[in-house]
Amino acid sequence: MILYKTLDRALSVKRPHDSAATIKFSHWLAGNLPDGINAEFDTCGNMHVDTRASADNRTLFVAHVDTVHRKPGKNRIKKTRTHWHADGDVLGADDGAGCAMLMHLIHSGIAAYYIFTVGEEKGGIGATWLAKNNPNLLRQFDRAIAFDRRGIDSVITHQGYGRCCSDTFGQSLCDAIGSFDQNLMHLNDDTGVYTDTAEFVDLIPECTNVSIGYSNEHTVNESLNILYFELLAAAAAAVDWDALPVSRDPLKPDPDDWQRYRTGYWSGSYYPTISDDDYFPDDRQYLASLLLDASYGHTRDLIDMVAEYAFPDDPALMARHLNARKLDPRLIDDLIDDLSTDCIDTESALLLLADELYDHL
Repeated sequence: MILYKTLDRALSVKRPHDSAATIKFSHWLAGNLPDGINAEFDTCGNMHVDTRASADNRTLFVAHVDTVHRKPGKNRIKKTRTHWHADGDVLGADDGAGCAMLMHLIHSGIAAYYIFTVGEEKGGIGATWLAKNNPNLLRQFDRAIAFDRRGIDSVITHQGYGRCCSDTFGQSLCDAIGSFDQNLMHLNDDTGVYTDTAEFVDLIPECTNVSIGYSNEHTVNESLNILYFELLAAAAAAVDWDALPVSRDPLKPDPDDWQRYRTGYWSGSYYPTISDDDYFPDDRQYLASLLLDASYGHTRDLIDMVAEYAFPDDPALMARHLNARKLDPRLIDDLIDDLSTDCIDTESALLLLADELYDHL
């Protein structure tokens, strides 16, 4: 079964962005498509698969091929009846599980367009490139679906600082999934942070992110609820995706949108150079996304980024002196405000965070 074949392959390999492992995995995906279906790669490295049968097929599915691992290599997986874990490292179900879901839908004959993006964990590099360089492709779709959300019950209606899909669309998708099995009980969720579909909100009416079953992503405690994952896969293949309603107009501001959401915050327009050291993705968007993650308790990546900038000679030592409990919600809000309105650059924000979080022993 391609679902588990892809999942096993994805979770067994650590794939930091722009590594040979990531490229090899993308080509493995291309080599395991059904007969007669071909993949194409754009100049950014995103892999495109088009199975549309007519102009009525206006659904885009998205998953990213990179993981948050720092170095490529083998990943040892421990499996129980209900959950899969990695042995002493990040599992990589974010978004290896999403890649497996897309391969499953392709092999199930779901007529749609599929993009396996690069660099999502580094600030949506591949998706940002698509929105900037191929907007006419993206305008062909009414809905963009990512399978890259933690948990087992979310259909994301808001990402970052604005609405990404209508409540009408979200509820219809919840109902469509739930009609397959009563154990699949999804709800509209307005607490989304960021995934690739956030980059498409000005071009595609309904953009969402669906829970894929992982939890504690980006940490050694990450796990994948394999029972939910399998049930969702069966439901996803049964949904009539092109029958889902389209209610949101991407050209009209929504009351839930903050002004900065539609003026470049997620648009990839902020990429200043602050040093010659390639320790982390150097852009305001990425730092802001880590701050948002931290507001939900996922602080590891933010701490690592601060440590790598503040003390590059020994970031591990620096990280041990940074106290995530000092991340006051007002500090996070203020920094995101300043980053999105160009009141502070990435370097200054990182130095401020280092000073605020440092524990003087």
